[in-house]
This record gives sequence, C-alpha cells and structure tokens, in this order.
Amino acid sequence: MKYRSSQDAAGSSLKLDTRPIQAKAPKYDVGKETQKLDSKVALCKAGVAWIDLLDIGERIQFGVYNDRPENDSETTKLVASFKASGIVSMKETSAIPLIIDLSRVKNATSLAANFNLPDEVPELEVKDIQKIIGASGQHRRAALQRYHTSLQDEYQSLEKKRLKINTLKNLSEDHVRDYNKMRSEMCTIKGLMDGLGKWGVVIYDQGEQPCTATATVSTALFEALYATHGTGIA
Repeated sequence: MKYRSSQDAAGSSLKLDTRPIQAKAPKYDVGKETQKLDSKVALCKAGVAWIDLLDIGERIQFGVYNDRPENDSETTKLVASFKASGIVSMKETSAIPLIIDLSRVKNATSLAANFNLPDEVPELEVKDIQKIIGASGQHRRAALQRYHTSLQDEYQSLEKKRLKINTLKNLSEDHVRDYNKMRSEMCTIKGLMDGLGKWGVVIYDQGEQPCTATATVSTALFEALYATHGTGIA
C-alpha cells in the first residue's frame, strides 16, 4: 500500500486519531441478549411434568412459533440414537417445551421444579382435549412413533415364527432352541415398549395473567425457548 507524503497529509482535513485505545461495547451483544431472553423464559416457566407422547402426541401442535419443516434424515438419526444409546426423555435438554394457559392445567400447582428426581415428576393433567402448542419437538415425536412401530413389527414377526413352530408335529433341538430364544427376545422388546411414550415436558405459561408480576410467554420469546430445547434435537 502506498501512503501519502506528510506534505500531502498536511493539506488535508484528515487527522490521525492518537487518542488512547479504549474498550467499546458492541451495539448488539449476542451473548447478553441471549441471557436477557433466558431470564424472561425462566420467569415464564411454570414447572416440569411428563406426558405419554405416543398417546397424546397428535394433540401437540407444532409450527405455531417454529415453522421449521420436519426433516426425515433428522428423524432417522434420532431413531438410530434411540436404538444404540436408549432414550433419555426426562431431562431439561431433551424435554419438549409446551406453551399452555395454566388455567387449562389441572395440576398446575403441583408441577415439579426440575427433572432432578424423575420418579417424582408428575404426569401433566390437562382439563380439555384441545391442542397444546409445542415450541419444538416434532422430530422427537416422529422418531418415537417410528421407533415404537419398528418394535411392534419386530415383536409380531417373532410371534408368527413361534406360532409356526407350535404347529410342527416333530420338533428338533434347533426348533426348541429358536423358540426359547425368540421368547427371550420378545420379553426384551416388550420391556423396551413398556412406558416408551413417557416423555418430559417443560410447561410455559401462555395465560392472560403472567406467571410472575412481569412476564408471560410471547412470540418474541420463542427464540430463547428454541435455543434451550430445540438445538440439535428439534
């Protein structure tokens, strides 16, 4: 780069800024703004509970705040994760955030504060059968439904094979061995399906009256809700 000579600079209105270098806060600090949203979300949190996601999953209405379309590859990845590593559904990061007017919640005053003691977290009791808004979680629901279907299919396949062996007049040792092995496999599958739909939810107040003196859930808070519950496992 070629600089102008001192004589040229002397005739210009431009001057070197020789003031001491001082820290200057950015006009928009992403970290601080996120903290502000997190604080507002915390004020709106009514508590945690669990639902049977396989039973009432269709009542959860996604897309009201989060219009992200369902991605089949993400659902497939979640199913693979369920099979390989099991399901940890009673945890803040994997729980599904629900936005609901607390007047609709029968046990609103007895919700748990967190998932530290999973066995003490109550089931969510809703007074009506209307839709419940989910801020995120459509892939978790889809993956759980798909996983449950695959377990049912596997169970039924083994059941048919056992019935076929039952009809045989002459049983070999292999038949007996396979029959007993399949029984063990069916017991395992049944164990996996038992309580499979139990999934943690975090309840956020949507009512006219705020859950504290200063806050209630609004569309503007969705970004913080999604950052807490939707990142990486939508």
